[in-house]
Order: sequence, then C-alpha cells, then structure tokens
Amino acid sequence: MPPSRTAIAGRKTLAGKVVVILEDDELVRRATERLLRRFGAEVVAGRTSVEVQEALAERGLAPNCVIADFWLSGEESGVTAAARLGGTAGGPLRTIIVTGDLSRETAETVAGAGCRLLRKPVDTDSFLNALVGDD
Repeated sequence: MPPSRTAIAGRKTLAGKVVVILEDDELVRRATERLLRRFGAEVVAGRTSVEVQEALAERGLAPNCVIADFWLSGEESGVTAAARLGGTAGGPLRTIIVTGDLSRETAETVAGAGCRLLRKPVDTDSFLNALVGDD
C-alpha cells in the first residue's frame, strides 16, 4: 500500500522548492498549483515556457522541478518546454511529464529526454512521491 499524503508530508515536504507547472488546461493547472502549495512549494504556472520564464524572472526565482503536460498547445511539447527552461536555468531540471497518451512513442520520447513519465489519471500519492524523491 502506498504511503498516505500525511506520511509523505511528515517525511518530506516541498518547502523551499520552486516547482514549475506547464499545462494548457487552466482548470488542471489551477488544481495542480493548489495541491503543490498545500505541500509547501513555491509554484510558477503557465501555458508555455516563455510565459513561465517571464514569471520566474519577475519573481526572481530559479526552478527546481518542472511538471509538464506532454501535449501542450502550440509549437512546444512538455519535453521541449522543460528543456528550454533547463537551458535558462543552467542545466537540466527534474522533469515530470504527465499525459493520458498511452503510446510507446510518447513513452520513448519522454525517457529519451531523461524525464519521468506519469500517466493520467495520476493519484495524489504517486504524484507527490515523484516530486519528493531524492535529489
């Protein structure tokens, strides 16, 4: 049985972590933001890497982790958006790609980029465990 949110929160929190959310669905983005803030994260959320980079610069923050939907609207995927953010942060960031896409091609793309894949629907415990893993 996976640990409960209370056990995760008691063992580790996201306090002091700057977590970026890249999600084009506003409702999903807001819900994810609220969840991460409950566990102490400083959250910067947006639809694109450019939007997030501007918000990070305005707030003087450097990200520790990126959570991105694989299929973002426009010309970037979650993988490419996370890579762009890593480039401006001075190196690769812990990246979690969340998708409902079950294709092997998507899984291989995510793995090839060195990202962690979580498939929707993602339960809260699995999501938080992916974030609080050892750095």
